[in-house]
Amino acid sequence: MQNSVPKHYLWAIGEGIKACKPGDRIAGRYLVKHDRLLVDTQPEDLPELPEEIPSAIVPYLRLFAYQLHVPQVYGLVSSQRSKLSGDIWLLENAPIFKVTESLMPELAESWKGASAMRQLNWLWQIAQLWQPCIAQGVASTLLTPELLRVSGQLVQFLELQPDRKPPSLSQLGKLWQQWIDDAHPTCANFLRQLCQQMVAGQVRHGEQLMGQLDKALAKCGRSYERHIEIATGTDVGRARAHNEDACYPPSGTVFTGSPGSSACAIVCDGIGGQDGGEVASELAIGVLQEKLQQMPLHQANWDPLSLTSKLERAACAANDKIASRNDSEHRQGRQRMGTTLVMGLAHIHELYVAHVGDSRAYWITRTGCYQVTLDDDVACREVRLGYSLYRDALEQVAAGALIQALGITSSNTLHPTVQRFPVDEDCVLLLCSDGLSDKDRVEECWEAEILPILDGSIGVGKARDRLIEIANTKNGHDNVTVALIHCQAHLRENGNTLTELSVAPIDTPIELIADSEDMPTDLTDSTAIVDANSQLKTQLLQPPDKGKNLFSLLVKIVFLLGLGGVFAYFFIPPVGRAIDTAGESIFGKRGLINAGSEPEKTVESIPSPVNYLEKGSFIEIKNSAAEELGNKGNSLDLRAAIGELTVKGTVPAGSVLQVTNKQLTPQGNWLELKVCSLPEIVSNPPKPKSNKDFSAVSQPEIRPSPAAMASPSPSPEIKPTVAVEIAKLQAGEIGWIQEQDALSKVANNPTPNPARQGKCAVGHDSNPNPN
Repeated sequence: MQNSVPKHYLWAIGEGIKACKPGDRIAGRYLVKHDRLLVDTQPEDLPELPEEIPSAIVPYLRLFAYQLHVPQVYGLVSSQRSKLSGDIWLLENAPIFKVTESLMPELAESWKGASAMRQLNWLWQIAQLWQPCIAQGVASTLLTPELLRVSGQLVQFLELQPDRKPPSLSQLGKLWQQWIDDAHPTCANFLRQLCQQMVAGQVRHGEQLMGQLDKALAKCGRSYERHIEIATGTDVGRARAHNEDACYPPSGTVFTGSPGSSACAIVCDGIGGQDGGEVASELAIGVLQEKLQQMPLHQANWDPLSLTSKLERAACAANDKIASRNDSEHRQGRQRMGTTLVMGLAHIHELYVAHVGDSRAYWITRTGCYQVTLDDDVACREVRLGYSLYRDALEQVAAGALIQALGITSSNTLHPTVQRFPVDEDCVLLLCSDGLSDKDRVEECWEAEILPILDGSIGVGKARDRLIEIANTKNGHDNVTVALIHCQAHLRENGNTLTELSVAPIDTPIELIADSEDMPTDLTDSTAIVDANSQLKTQLLQPPDKGKNLFSLLVKIVFLLGLGGVFAYFFIPPVGRAIDTAGESIFGKRGLINAGSEPEKTVESIPSPVNYLEKGSFIEIKNSAAEELGNKGNSLDLRAAIGELTVKGTVPAGSVLQVTNKQLTPQGNWLELKVCSLPEIVSNPPKPKSNKDFSAVSQPEIRPSPAAMASPSPSPEIKPTVAVEIAKLQAGEIGWIQEQDALSKVANNPTPNPARQGKCAVGHDSNPNPN
């Protein structure tokens, strides 16, 4: 039986903890169990909170969105209060096994004997965390084995390790090489090749690394049988007169089947009062259901990045539907209706979670219950910006006010969150409105009410009914909606005979690497898993020796150019005179210019050009001489969608944009850019109406140029020229462009002064009234 106040285990960092020993009680409250593991004996009381947050603690706050892996700062024990030699910082949600009051095992310890899918899943999570940790200066954590702990299939950090200097993926590859000997036979060869690519510098970015691991996970996932059960329910509660929540499948439904577009659950919590909240919820459900049916979710064209983008666009389409209804009914301010959204989708070997607002998703496994979404409210925004600890932020008056929800504002300011989780064991995904999640009810009851689903002792339908009952009796202040997605993953009978995985070497230029790696994965690829009738294992394909061929080709080209130049000089008089004139201008009429006739010029250092743009980064379009002369210069032409040939609009030099999305396609890397600010000298036309539905992209008007209209065509075969009138995009608008087209026009500093970021700042202060 659970205690009314469960023990709260913490991990301590800082100078002050070094002098403490087991049995000590710090500040009359925190009991030292052993090493730096503490128990808060007064968890009902607010911990000591700092007046200022030191720089060493800021990365924990900035990585709040990765709370699934990164422990969060619980509070402070100051040296003044504890009488110790230094401060102690307390971390919660650390990898602590509460039953034995000990730390979770290190990844390196659990590596040997783990399944191929589990090993690849661990590496995939590390790859996913690489870029965020680099950005916060704590990527050394990923290179420190004793800080990498595992709780089942989940990788968790014990604490963060600051970087002395930014580490490289080559160093990460050297660490992984130590695990090759104990790797599962199915993925050992794959891991060996991948580490070779990392150490050699061929894999240079976290996205490339994730792309390689994604392919291996998809191939390995074919050895599992998967079954999905879904149960949904909604109730008006004990205090409300009507229900503004909605769910899909409809309340009371129990679905059973395989992963795919039907294996989806949606929970919406309406905002806007009796005449709006329930309408917004139902509108969102209808749009999302329609968009899901249009997605071709089958194994042959699995592409996680494309699906992530489609789910984001589906959320934006639902937003636009509600916002349009608000506009047509002339709703303003708090009268505008809206809704939160949390959606779970099972596809192939992964779970996808889309989220807007404060409805939540919890991931329940045999080793724990983990909140995987972060509320879009003021308190969480304060933490993510590094301004305050979460418990301190919760004390603010407007802590629970939403900063975004579907339908309140334009999709230009909406930022849906979509996450994905490879699944290699049975688990339950709980989606719920705040009628259940308030007051930590899920954390209190998951072991008794949800965990038995994994043992088969209770069905998803009965568990759903129990959760609604708990919400009504222990909270009862709001409508309550619950959706349970039970994912079962079992190794097939012949799963242990899966053919050894392998990867092709990366020998293409950096701008082409992502194109070849991250294209939609064909699970029947010949370099992946050979036919079951073949007894040969897939081998690493060795490329031909391109060095000799390239050298031979260069020699031939130089010879032909030289021969052509000699011929042109002697037999084509205009060319000979041009060469003579150029020689005189360079060497002078008397021969080579004296080296001492001019002072030696100092070569100025040139900043390294930008060759890669990360999602979330801010860029500035550099000016050029062509721009100053009134030509097109470095202005960017943005498209309405990936692969679209027609230009949606142009952005002039001097503009600041943010990379809001990035898609890796067979045609190249595509960037979604949001216009943050325009140069003051530009006179902007009226802002066109936003269209984020992507179902009908408007085409620009094409008119004949004046020159073409003035003179007729000289012959029927020659068509008159036409000029395409392209509008200039406004601040807040978005468009797509291929990465290589943008790189040449981006200033060397990829992150402009924050003061110039304009409307692209994190979050906004819209304050819809949540029920």
